[in-house]
Amino acid sequence: HDDATKGWKDIGVGQLSIRCKEGAEKASKESTPTVVIRNDVGKILLNAMIYKGIKMSVQKNTVASIFHTSDAQSESDGGNVVARTYLLRLKNEEAATNLSAVIKENAPLD
Repeated sequence: HDDATKGWKDIGVGQLSIRCKEGAEKASKESTPTVVIRNDVGKILLNAMIYKGIKMSVQKNTVASIFHTSDAQSESDGGNVVARTYLLRLKNEEAATNLSAVIKENAPLD
């Protein structure tokens, strides 16, 4: 969600993956679970950590959540981590429900 224009900004289409630190226990702080979305040529569209107590809203084929991302576009912020609302659109309602469940499974419990 773009606060400046008060509307959604399309960042593109890509492959979503959830990455965790190798060898770390699932759903632990040490696993540092991260949502990564890359487009067809490999450019990162979203790289955000999954945090404890993350909340998601699933509606039809979308998942909305607040992710903490570095603000690479704005050099004045110096790449500070900021909270932004993202709306992820998927193929169908089942895919949206599955994504929400997987993110919750990987969210740190401690």
